[in-house]
Amino acid sequence: MDETPNRSEAGVAADPGFTLYIDANPLADRHLTGIGRYTARVVLSLARLVPLRFFSNGKELLLKGELDPNLDQDLGALGRWIWSSRRVPLAPPSARSAGLFGCLRPVEKLFPVEMSILHDFTPLVVPWTHYEKTRGMFRGFFAKSLLSSDCALAVSHATKADAGWLTPFPQDRIVVAHSGPSLCVESHCDDGPAERRPDVGLVVSTLEPRKNPFFLLDWFRDSDALPEGAELWWVGPLGWLTSRKALEKYRRLPRGRRVRFLGVVPDRELCRLYRTVGWSIYPSLYEGFGFPVLDSLRHGTPVLASYNSALREFDTPGIHFFDPSDPSTVDRAWHDFRRSSPITIPQAPLEAHYRWDRVAETIVETLTKLLSRSEPSPSVVAKHLRVDAGTLDGGQSVGRSARERIGSS
Repeated sequence: MDETPNRSEAGVAADPGFTLYIDANPLADRHLTGIGRYTARVVLSLARLVPLRFFSNGKELLLKGELDPNLDQDLGALGRWIWSSRRVPLAPPSARSAGLFGCLRPVEKLFPVEMSILHDFTPLVVPWTHYEKTRGMFRGFFAKSLLSSDCALAVSHATKADAGWLTPFPQDRIVVAHSGPSLCVESHCDDGPAERRPDVGLVVSTLEPRKNPFFLLDWFRDSDALPEGAELWWVGPLGWLTSRKALEKYRRLPRGRRVRFLGVVPDRELCRLYRTVGWSIYPSLYEGFGFPVLDSLRHGTPVLASYNSALREFDTPGIHFFDPSDPSTVDRAWHDFRRSSPITIPQAPLEAHYRWDRVAETIVETLTKLLSRSEPSPSVVAKHLRVDAGTLDGGQSVGRSARERIGSS
């Protein structure tokens, strides 16, 4: 597991005058999946490098005490703690400060230099998997408000490539840093003994159209490749454009097969599930990164995954790809997995490459270099108090949102 350095040991040279403001809006969701979980992980790693402050819709959030940088703490509790902080008007920023936006952002600049995190482009690539309101919100973000950022960090090379044709944002202002794991960063959340069950597969994702749930459930019901009595355990909340009633018919299936919808579970339980199941599967139609793939591999669990978007960047023993529109290719991936079993998934390359401290260092290095190159724009101080609290250009809300988000795996 990861051994992330503290601030004094980190590879980034500390700038005593530098302060990083982080947009707290992604932390508002009840279940920190996808973007919310990414933001929480980045916050904890950045806290080991530089002083942090938080803001939301023209207000600063004043934390009640010191931020605990423990990387394996309860992220939901962390998000609630930050989000419940007392709010005061956002004061003019210092010349050595920067802002980090984890999702949407306003058109007007608030800080001398600003970075946006680019997770994925699902509302544009697979628009039918989102409501029209969401599609419109992100069209505006990708076409206009993103351009107010001085730089961007893409969570994968595929996301950066997509930005090259789906936004006018300059490619030379986008850096890439692969994410770290979504759980068990420094140690296993559950370190008790776990016995593998080869007959059980695991899915970790929100039940929503982009995650392709009915394709997977139909394959699990109909495939002749799977043994009788196989089980599929699904971890994740019910999302948008998906009916609970439509899922009921999959709970008990022919040939003794069974699907268990487990809902949202604590990290400790998810760790145990990854270490218990014989395999995991991820049939997503499009991904910006793919937390469940990395998490499964880091727990020694082989993965069957779609061969598209950022998922193709996982190149390690233990992953077997398929076409998420062709069930016969899932059968082939399953047979490949079975022929290669048992397999030991090398952990050292995963630990070395997928690191949150590297993401945090990339953010700090990029922003401090930009600050050193230019003086802050006078318009920043003049405009930051003009931000219409809670709205983007055109009246789009950036406050607490519905559960629908891009990148919610």
